[in-house]
Amino acid sequence: MKYFAQFGEGKDARTRSIRIPREAAGPKLDVGLDGKNALWEVSPMPGGGYSLVGPDSRHAEATVHRLPDGRLRVHVGGGVFQFEFLDDLTARAQQAAGGKGKKKSADVKAAIPGRVLRLLVKVGDVVTVSQPLLILEAMKMENDVRSDRDGTIRSVEVTAGQAVGAGDVLVRFAPET
Repeated sequence: MKYFAQFGEGKDARTRSIRIPREAAGPKLDVGLDGKNALWEVSPMPGGGYSLVGPDSRHAEATVHRLPDGRLRVHVGGGVFQFEFLDDLTARAQQAAGGKGKKKSADVKAAIPGRVLRLLVKVGDVVTVSQPLLILEAMKMENDVRSDRDGTIRSVEVTAGQAVGAGDVLVRFAPET
């Protein structure tokens, strides 16, 4: 699965592409970072966190915390990194908008024109941030459209097979209480 990790905010933000295999078997993980593959050994540690051994055999310990806005805070060694994983479609949409993504909207809208392949949620489903809501085919690629927040699905505005335009509402969230 290909993702984009956006580090930082505003004009200091930078986006790096990350490829993580869907089926990770065993402690070895072949991760691609900006098109360069590296074999990492990742092992869960008792009490939380992970032990990481990089391709250069250097060891580090990491802990991961999800922030309320969906971003991740990762402590690795002495460093702290805050970032968010973006699917390909969201990363391209934010790049086209100059990095100005609207967060926690009550509506999930199509970033680019495409066709709805599969719906993964229905009215009343409770979803979490980054959970896939539907699969949208755009530019001959399948893209997960993910939730940017925790919440309850109020309505699904599209059906499988339906063509959508950029900005069309796909899913609506129930108001927060």
